[in-house]
This record gives sequence, structure tokens and C-alpha cells, in this order.
Amino acid sequence: MLILASNSERRKKLLSDIGLEFKAVSNDVSEDINEKQKPEDIVMLLSKRKADAAFVKHSNDTIIAADTMVWLDDAPVHAPSTEEEAYSALKKLSGLSHKVYTGVTIKNKDKEISFFESAVVYMKDYNDIQIYEYIKTGEPYGKAGGYAIQGKGEQLVESYVGDFFTIVGLPLKKLQKELEAFDY
Repeated sequence: MLILASNSERRKKLLSDIGLEFKAVSNDVSEDINEKQKPEDIVMLLSKRKADAAFVKHSNDTIIAADTMVWLDDAPVHAPSTEEEAYSALKKLSGLSHKVYTGVTIKNKDKEISFFESAVVYMKDYNDIQIYEYIKTGEPYGKAGGYAIQGKGEQLVESYVGDFFTIVGLPLKKLQKELEAFDY
């Protein structure tokens, strides 16, 4: 059986949309990182932590775990949990481009692979009123960079280069290709 080591609604929807049958499980893992590491290494490390934690309880299954981060210049723009954090994240991104990295780990008793994909997102030059209107939707909370490109956050995005699903939080094309090597 496939286990998604995440309770992310968007990741669950993506896997359902491509016809995979799976069970979603949540797990608490440390998200402490060394911000001096490369972002691609960080997202793969965090996805591996999540996969390892789920594997402890589901060692006969195939685990899929992912982590997504937004990077502006040389620093992460973390997922906000308060209105102030959401405002700060969105204000930083306004009118600029940033990179989105998603790391994925697939693991079962026979194999393990970690990979990442990245994309560039160009944000519109939006104002404080637009930021607060978006925050009122509740959508920024818990999202890397404080926005959801697949939701109302698309109104803040000018364009992007790369795989849309990497930005959403699960690079489906690469995931499907890598899953072919696993018996589940």
C-alpha cells in the first residue's frame, strides 16, 4: 500500500487526481534546518525525515513524503502561522521572483530515493490592501511563502517557469516516473 506521509490537502488531492490509492498519515518530525545548506539539500533532508518517521509504523508499505520551501535570494520564506508572518512573507515577495523547491522521498523495505524539483515564480507588484485581502481568506497559513498558487494566491502571481505541481508541493511527473521502480 502507498502511504502519504502528509496531511496536506493539496498533496492528497494531487495523488487522488492521478488515480493513486493511498493512506495519508501525519507525523511530527523536526523541521530544524541549517539555512546555510543548499535549499535542494534541505527539502530532500526534510522529506527523508518525514519518510523515515512514517516508515517506523508502516514498514511493509511504500512511503511518499515531500517538503516544499520558498527561497528569496539566499534565505527561506517560511510558511506563516500568524497574520504578521503572512504579511511579512507576502510583502517580501511582492514584485520579485523567487524559487520554489520541493523535495520528495519514496521509501520501502527494498529501496529508497530522494529527489527535488525547482521552479521560479514571478510575483505581481501588489499593495498592502491586496495583501490583507488575501490574508483574510485564510489561505496563506501553513503554505511555503505564504501563498497557494493553485488557489486564491494565483491572483498574486504574474507567471512562473517550471513545473506547476512542484510549486503546489508535489512534482507529479517526476514522482510517477520514480514510483515505477517501486513495488507497492
